[in-house]
Amino acid sequence: MYINELKSTIQHGAFFCKKYYFYYYDKQGKRVSRSTGQAVKYKAEEYVQEFLKLSKSNVAKNTTFGEYAAPFFLWDSCPHIRRLLDERKSITHRHARNQRYWIAKYIFPDKLSENKLAEITRADLIDFRSRLLKNIPEKINSVNKVISVVKTIFKEALIREDIDKDPTMGLGNIKKTDEKPGIFTIDELDILFPIESFSPWKEAMDYTCFLLASTTGMRRGEILALKWENIDLEKGIVKVYDAWKDIDESGLPKWNNTRITPVLLFRQRTLSRLKELKIGSNKSDSNDLVFCYADGTRLGNTWWRKRFVCAMVKAGIDRVARNLKPHSFRHSLNTILRDAGKDSAKIRAALGWKQERTQDGYTHFDEEHFKDLVIGE
Repeated sequence: MYINELKSTIQHGAFFCKKYYFYYYDKQGKRVSRSTGQAVKYKAEEYVQEFLKLSKSNVAKNTTFGEYAAPFFLWDSCPHIRRLLDERKSITHRHARNQRYWIAKYIFPDKLSENKLAEITRADLIDFRSRLLKNIPEKINSVNKVISVVKTIFKEALIREDIDKDPTMGLGNIKKTDEKPGIFTIDELDILFPIESFSPWKEAMDYTCFLLASTTGMRRGEILALKWENIDLEKGIVKVYDAWKDIDESGLPKWNNTRITPVLLFRQRTLSRLKELKIGSNKSDSNDLVFCYADGTRLGNTWWRKRFVCAMVKAGIDRVARNLKPHSFRHSLNTILRDAGKDSAKIRAALGWKQERTQDGYTHFDEEHFKDLVIGE
């Protein structure tokens, strides 16, 4: 039985019976009616409260972690999602699917799922994390995401008083040792986006798409959700109001931080390419996507990744050795602007950051950037 689905509503039975009954839902979602055996309302309510108390205790004692986790992040049955939506908090279908993936792939197959919910200790979770590290040692971020799902389940159980304490308290994330994304120099960007041709990109659209990413610092979801109505081609201004959150669901940009950013690099080149793309497209009404397939449907993450990889190969740039990714354009632009002495606060506003610490994580100074500090021979 899942106590979070127990209904304590008391209804009066048939007149001749003169007994109160209540109903609840079992873990299969089946509605079950049960008589209190009481004809007096306050005694019936006391019976239900005692039933609630005993049932909660039975959930923790008799339910395995795998059984308790079974409905989590299934949109129509997840108690966590239902609570968040009831509280008018935000959660997307995409997030739910991603979290469900971690449950199905790494939690259900592990022996942790066979342990009783109330008997799981912090030591059990530390051992579980160690098994994850052994199975996927090169994916620290994935291990942290799995542990995050476990924490969500236990915290929800604690909120609903299905358990008395949360064994995930004090269980920290594994420190990432991943190398920061590499960056492009301004000379490399000049080569990647030549004035006279589209090479090394496949066509005008992917050339212009990644050019805009490199000259405004816009994120993938923001670029692919951009509409013509949010570009001022005369002023060179882009309104970053939307980002893709799911396969067909758009919303506000990251951290709900809408912003207006000018084209910050290669201004005339970028605006000229955008104008050419708009003239040559049959999908250039104000509400149309700037970057889309011929029928107007959105481009996906696979298109984004493949076009970037192919361009790097054709340009002869070793993206693997230098850890270059599409997100590197954002790192590169920030570093180039800061090295040029531009106002850091204005850069943060244009790229959508609120804290200096975040911006510092996107700044990469190497030996070339320190030459102007040297005094004398």
